[in-house]
Amino acid sequence: MVSPAKFEPSAVLEALAPALHHELHLDPRNFRAVGSREEAEYLLMLDHSGAQSGPEWRVFLIEALVGFLVWQRQPFGEMIETDLEWFLGLVADAPSPALPALLFALVRELNDAPERLMVLALKHAEGRTL
Repeated sequence: MVSPAKFEPSAVLEALAPALHHELHLDPRNFRAVGSREEAEYLLMLDHSGAQSGPEWRVFLIEALVGFLVWQRQPFGEMIETDLEWFLGLVADAPSPALPALLFALVRELNDAPERLMVLALKHAEGRTL
């Protein structure tokens, strides 16, 4: 197994893309604003509970959360450390149906994806087939 310290963003994208490319159809012009962490937590709870499902829901959730975490605040294209800690605290031990695609989208959209996020994305992509 390769050490997490040796992961490159391009390698992560290469590893995740085959498993998730059908799930992900993001258009940055369509991002819907999530105004707060509470709203983001509510969306993640809906996904985790199964109260919402299907491809339309998955696309909405991913666009909304990527918009909130990556593009809503400056510096654009970066996730600040406090947001990363908050997000990882929510999802690391509570996977949901859309989590692998969400992690892939975050790794793809961030200018410099944090190593911890890339490792989690790879962990949740293992064994996935579409």
